[in-house]
Amino acid sequence: MRPRPLLVLGAAAALLLSGCASEPTPEPTRSPSESTPTPTATPTPDPVVAPEAAFDVTCDDVAAEMAGLLGEPSTPVAAALSVVSASSWTPGPMQYAFQRAGGIGCSAGDVPGYWEVSIVPGAESVIAGATERGGYFGEQRRCEVGVCVFEFRDGDVLLSASLADPALGAGDVERIGEALARLASLAAGSLRDVAHIDSEIVGMPCERFITEEQVATIAGEDVTLFTDFGGWSVTSEVYQVVNGSRICYYTSAEGDLGSARSYLGITTLPAGAWALEKQGGTPIEIEGAESAKTSTGPHGENILDVRVGVDWIRLFTYDNGSGASDPRPLAEQVVRNLTVGPTAPQ
Repeated sequence: MRPRPLLVLGAAAALLLSGCASEPTPEPTRSPSESTPTPTATPTPDPVVAPEAAFDVTCDDVAAEMAGLLGEPSTPVAAALSVVSASSWTPGPMQYAFQRAGGIGCSAGDVPGYWEVSIVPGAESVIAGATERGGYFGEQRRCEVGVCVFEFRDGDVLLSASLADPALGAGDVERIGEALARLASLAAGSLRDVAHIDSEIVGMPCERFITEEQVATIAGEDVTLFTDFGGWSVTSEVYQVVNGSRICYYTSAEGDLGSARSYLGITTLPAGAWALEKQGGTPIEIEGAESAKTSTGPHGENILDVRVGVDWIRLFTYDNGSGASDPRPLAEQVVRNLTVGPTAPQ
């Protein structure tokens, strides 16, 4: 049965690793160590080049270990988080959250066989923050029928992994754990400081992108903004706290999150121009934006990705009779709010 568009946002969030809760107070993107900066000027990274990882482990290294464990995947290895069995706001900016944080996120495959591995520096603060918000439950090394989940720290890096394959079982914990431990050890032993691109949208509240009143004017009815979806995780901690990214969901004011009509979802990646360049779609012009492109999601989403300065902002809507069919007027308002300033209430 096809899930009702966008309603998975509320129901799935409490269950999935990428679940999110109310907007936390953002923190600056952390370096893996607190070493005293040298007087030598650090070159400014190119905003359309992927950020440098803070350690010497790449998705190629991860893929080599995974191939030895599960065989070759059914899809190419991606330097991004998986969208298999993920919440509907995962595609797009959230897939690249770990790279923004100086780490890596890698995935490959599809049902029934797929895997995802992420490694992030600053493990102590990530774990502390996720624990405080109820999204970290201690070290995990377990395999059940068809599924394995690992999450553990080595020094100041935190590795998280999920693997799915019908052949997996409890007897695979040791061999998979050893392979993942090799990756974590290499990352922990090669930590270094890396430069990050500053972004003005770090920690920016949803209302700064677009207000409920502005969405209501375009949608033609009253609108409610949701930023609290229940649940939390390490991915949420990296995306929303370390990166200062946002998830904004605007619905009709009638009913709760599960029954209201959906109008607009927004996700962001501060200084994410490099990741936006990887996205497919049809280029369009949006006044004030460096670039913009439209595409369609797997459940009928109308997607409009915009680059404003160095930042990537994704808008997604549905054309199913319950939401906005065209995200363009919404995107134009978002870009105007960020580049010119919010328009005065009428």
